[in-house]
Amino acid sequence: MSETTWSKLKAIDVYEEKMVEKKNNLSYISWAMAWSRLCDAYPDTTMEKHCNDQGFPYFKDENGWCFTKVTVTVGNKSITEMLPVLNYANKPLQNPNSFEVNTSLQRCLAKAIALHGMGVQVYSGEDLADIPTNLGTDDKKSSIEQKTVFKSPDDIKHPFVIKSPTGEVKSGNDHVQILVNVFEEFLPQCSSKESVLNFWKENKVAISLIEEKDEKLFKHLKDNFSKQKSKYT
Repeated sequence: MSETTWSKLKAIDVYEEKMVEKKNNLSYISWAMAWSRLCDAYPDTTMEKHCNDQGFPYFKDENGWCFTKVTVTVGNKSITEMLPVLNYANKPLQNPNSFEVNTSLQRCLAKAIALHGMGVQVYSGEDLADIPTNLGTDDKKSSIEQKTVFKSPDDIKHPFVIKSPTGEVKSGNDHVQILVNVFEEFLPQCSSKESVLNFWKENKVAISLIEEKDEKLFKHLKDNFSKQKSKYT
């Protein structure tokens, strides 16, 4: 890529053009706006979402962790970016659903565009936190680290999102009873022992929050999970 192309793209103010979104204290570039702006500047731009041997747009490493790969070509310069497939709490996944893969692909596209210059500033400093480095740490430690936005019920800037066994999501603030009610609404959707266990694991951050704030409600919720699991044992 020529210096002129890099300089031109880097000079685009992605904040001024309102391409940057804030989610859970992290900054993301809107892939749609970035792609549109890039093609306006360079109409011959192309991109490729890479697929595995089975034709699916994600890959697995030797430990089963999943990632996506996108190549963006501007002029005669191609840049390939790779990104872990993450859940709502920015934790890497081994068995992602189609929505999680699609989200990773769009974020990967935005980062590949940034490597050509446009919006690269967004991914410096604290914004690099959207890619976790603790792939080998245990769930409890990761859960504690992810709870930084829950300072008090009066200091919530982002809703808490709970993912159901069927992929549906529901949000609420960190009032403990609200969280427990949402879990109990979703729990009957679990149709197997594995589904119950996965439901618990996928929402470990929220469950840790309940345990921290109200031991009685935590025990009540844990008992309900056990009852649901016992239906399939």
